[in-house]
Amino acid sequence: MTETNGHRLTLKEWLAAHARTEPVHYRKIAEALGRDAASVSASLSIERKQAEEDNRPPYFVRIRPGLYQYNDLCEGAVDEDLIREVRERAEEFNLATRREMRQRIASLDIHGFEELAKIILLNIRARVEKSEVIRRYNNTIVMTTSWRDDGGRSPVVVYAKKCRLDEKIDRDTILEIRGALPTFKANQGVLISNGVVTPEAKDEALGYASTDVKVSVPPVHLMDIEICLNVLLESRTGVRGRNVEVLILDNEFWERLSTEE
Repeated sequence: MTETNGHRLTLKEWLAAHARTEPVHYRKIAEALGRDAASVSASLSIERKQAEEDNRPPYFVRIRPGLYQYNDLCEGAVDEDLIREVRERAEEFNLATRREMRQRIASLDIHGFEELAKIILLNIRARVEKSEVIRRYNNTIVMTTSWRDDGGRSPVVVYAKKCRLDEKIDRDTILEIRGALPTFKANQGVLISNGVVTPEAKDEALGYASTDVKVSVPPVHLMDIEICLNVLLESRTGVRGRNVEVLILDNEFWERLSTEE
């Protein structure tokens, strides 16, 4: 049944009517709605991404590949204060994990940090398998690589700089990276570090070092501790996700019992 009183059911409405207690395969959903299966799959994917952007529960739960069930959380079945409290606690937990990751990275030796830097390069689409370590000195690894997205046509010099916890990275480091570019016929550099880049160093990287007017200089892409943490967390590297089941009262069940004679 795809219509109610002449109203054609939406995907959300169909799931609410037919997939509350048992998951349904998206192909069966598409057949019931008279839609293409690929279209239904795309709609579910779009809803999931939109829900993430809106910081709200999506209207479905993916039980297993291809199987979807209606998500009661999306219709306010849970008290909003409870939802807010759970989200706040989850955020606090994630911030604590982020702080712990900062400390773990700072405690790595130079070899561990080099491996971590290569993992980060992989996640930003660098051709790590084509990279070459030029030298290692003062807790810094200098590498050459290139980008996957341009087919390796743009040589890049990477400085992977291991720092102490919350150590500052100043303008001189940016100047050193930029000065190394001609040696390797590179047109851009990348700094990967667990340090904190100072405002002056950021200005140098952007070409605003000595004037408010931007000058044309080879770019140095900055990936300090905060950006590195974002990359690691978004790619779920070095962390594990855990789903927590929250049990809520089924008001419809209890109301049904109360009205039975």
